[in-house]
Amino acid sequence: MNVIIRAEKPTEREVSERILRAAFGREDEVRLSTALRGLSDFNPNLSLVGADENEIRGYALYHRSTVDTGTGSQPALLLSPIGVDPAYQRQGIGERLVRHGLERCRVVGLELVFVIGLPPYFSRFGFQPAAPLGLTPSIAIPEDQFQVIDLSGRMLGKIQGRVALPSPIAGGGQPVPTDS
Repeated sequence: MNVIIRAEKPTEREVSERILRAAFGREDEVRLSTALRGLSDFNPNLSLVGADENEIRGYALYHRSTVDTGTGSQPALLLSPIGVDPAYQRQGIGERLVRHGLERCRVVGLELVFVIGLPPYFSRFGFQPAAPLGLTPSIAIPEDQFQVIDLSGRMLGKIQGRVALPSPIAGGGQPVPTDS
């Protein structure tokens, strides 16, 4: 299968939503992707599709986030949601979406990318639990599922703080109390 990873076209959003609906069996990820696309800082170049012969088989959205260090902020991205048409899963499409997206982030100089997902899948790309590194989400998320990758190899262990998630995600979760 020859899958090409590229930016999603506005005319392909319904197909991407159908893929998310099929991959997760619910509407939550569809609503999330719609809400994230509606934000003023949405970057269409980070809304990716995996296409085979012009048929979309997978979708991934990388969205802006920040780490509030208490003395400033560090730009970051959050990978969410990501899904592959169930008929095409286990063929490397999801992996290509993740790797291509991470490479795009690296090229533009972004160092930290977060994901909310299953550790056995995302650890293969270098993601690791964020909380033990002092990086905590602004809402309650299972600790093992909130993960980070340092694309530069220079940030982890040198930066700590609260990760401000995009409002459609943060609005759907339980706020984590602050120490102040």
